[in-house]
Amino acid sequence: MILAATQFFSRPADALPQQVEDAFFSSIKNPNNTFKCTWGGRFGEVDRRLAQAIKARGTEVRELLDIGVSSGTTTLDLHDTLSREGFHPRIIGTDYPIHAWIVQLGGGCAALLNKHGQLLQIDMFGRSIQPWRRRRDFLTGMWLARPLLARLLGRWAARKLREGIGVRQVELVSPRIRDHDSIVIVEDDVLRRKEAFAGRFDLVRAANILNENYFREAELRRATQNLLSYLRGPGSLLFIVRTLQSGDHHGTLFALRGDGALEVVERIGAGSEIEKLLAMA
Repeated sequence: MILAATQFFSRPADALPQQVEDAFFSSIKNPNNTFKCTWGGRFGEVDRRLAQAIKARGTEVRELLDIGVSSGTTTLDLHDTLSREGFHPRIIGTDYPIHAWIVQLGGGCAALLNKHGQLLQIDMFGRSIQPWRRRRDFLTGMWLARPLLARLLGRWAARKLREGIGVRQVELVSPRIRDHDSIVIVEDDVLRRKEAFAGRFDLVRAANILNENYFREAELRRATQNLLSYLRGPGSLLFIVRTLQSGDHHGTLFALRGDGALEVVERIGAGSEIEKLLAMA
């Protein structure tokens, strides 16, 4: 059973096994129709190859930027892999959005909303109900009831959120990150350059975010220019990777040269689909 947000964010991290955490975040659907979950362990071999490549180059990784981390589960995995290889970087993970609000509706009901007042989850008497239609709704009869319930409770919760009544702010990240001493998750839009990140990072990773399914070419160019500006200097690394529906990983590890261009250090699978775009950056 998927936990309701009121329960999930009230339990300590050690009372939320990985499968419970993954199930909760996989039930959160963002306004752009992507899901919040990034399954733990999915980049195991990719993380090991990345760590080995860094070690082979003798690169010192003091600060690492992880873009589009979703729940942050794979950021924790990367941290653990690097730690086993003797690296202990400070990690900033980013995603958009991060913040959400639990709104108490009374009578054992609550709602989880994003900052725009959009409904992410309904909590009815401790039971989690997704506000979006599922295929089996046409078999159970929920195809009509679910959107009506979501519209009614969503409007009510949005009004209470605006009024600030019975509201609790939460962060849509793994509870294991809450008090982590090396990882911080911040809300950020990859298409907007963040001055606080400029020239700061030895390694920037963008996993399952910079691809042609999510962005147009002009947006990909803007995003990659932003990421390049975040690299500390020559020798800094940029890793772009994507997982296909088959489960296969395809990515490219780049190094920044002294002339500002990128060189390919290593390819995983067929390499990144936007590799040519970065070669022209």
